[in-house]
Amino acid sequence: MCFYGKTMLACYNNIDSINKQIENLIIKKAKNSFYGCNSALAIAEELINLGEVRLDLMELKDITLQALSKMKDEDRILLEYKYFKIIPNIENFDHTSRNYFRKQVRAILRFHNVLEKMGFTEKWFFDKYLKIAFIKGAYQKTLKEEGKKYVQ
Repeated sequence: MCFYGKTMLACYNNIDSINKQIENLIIKKAKNSFYGCNSALAIAEELINLGEVRLDLMELKDITLQALSKMKDEDRILLEYKYFKIIPNIENFDHTSRNYFRKQVRAILRFHNVLEKMGFTEKWFFDKYLKIAFIKGAYQKTLKEEGKKYVQ
């Protein structure tokens, strides 16, 4: 199953607020650096690392949007409903039927296939994003929901 794809979708809505928090943290750390006892080099490295995390999160959001835009409308609508709470304007949309849940499973598998065709694999996700605590926590939550144990 595509756990990293589910994690990407689950994190999507929160990325902007996390980025805003990181931005505020960077500003506070830069202003308070005058009073700190760390070297200028250590402070600069910390600010650069926070900036890189911010850029990585923005990239993750863009990749998620690109992958969703390459999907068929039906699959995209199902994923947007489940993960982004966007209610579709379709007449025969029934989110309580058994067929809906089967379609959700197929949609997430198709999302995974689109990510892989774009070159974004599970290894890429682990190497680049599991170092971010927010993403790592969301990934662990996804695994827990699926009944798997986190192994890393």
